[in-house]
Amino acid sequence: MILYATLALCAAVTGVVVYRYDLYDREPWWLLGVCAALAAGAMTTAGRLESLLFRSWTAPGDAATALLAAALEELAKLGVVAAIALVDRRDFNDPLDGLVYGSMAGLGAAVEESAAFLRGASHAPALLPGSEVVRIAGHLVMGGIGAFGLGALRLGRRRAWAWLVFGLAAAVALHFLWDWMSLRSVTPRSTADTLRAAGLMLVGLALWRRLVTLGLSWSEAVFASGPHDRSIGAGCEKRDAA
Repeated sequence: MILYATLALCAAVTGVVVYRYDLYDREPWWLLGVCAALAAGAMTTAGRLESLLFRSWTAPGDAATALLAAALEELAKLGVVAAIALVDRRDFNDPLDGLVYGSMAGLGAAVEESAAFLRGASHAPALLPGSEVVRIAGHLVMGGIGAFGLGALRLGRRRAWAWLVFGLAAAVALHFLWDWMSLRSVTPRSTADTLRAAGLMLVGLALWRRLVTLGLSWSEAVFASGPHDRSIGAGCEKRDAA
């Protein structure tokens, strides 16, 4: 019980951190929760699909295994955010929304993956291991990067498709490298393995934070120049006037 309580607490704290970045048009907390729950379900589906493909694949190498897992899981997160953007166009109306909902999708996926790992462990620890905290942060960062372009696409910004392709490719690349290094590392991990993993995480965090800054600048152009209007057309007019 304490183990899962610490998992929930860690997830809640990271979710609040993401929520605090959403400065100009705060998303409904319940919708963020729905996004995380849907992503958890999508993660389960992606995991089953991975297992099915691996069983039908003759001796896949570490690189192929890592690439397939990375692509399926990042596409699952992106699909959840895209569904929310299509269904609730009134709330998904901010350039930063792709990153915010993508991060929450990553959080939901991480919680499901951590819970599955802990359920399958032969000797469950009393408290949440540090590796699971890293897993939560990693999925959150990759989910936000991968879905960032949906905010630009929803607003109709120039080169929005390029941002979407770039974000998804970057998320898959980070996820692939993380899984590939995990598959190749031995237990206990060497100092070099730990440093490489830490470096990759820092690269992901730096890119995520850069996209937050960029998305906030776009949001300011849309919302900060006048009264809060939740329609996209009004937001574009404010941006053009600015």
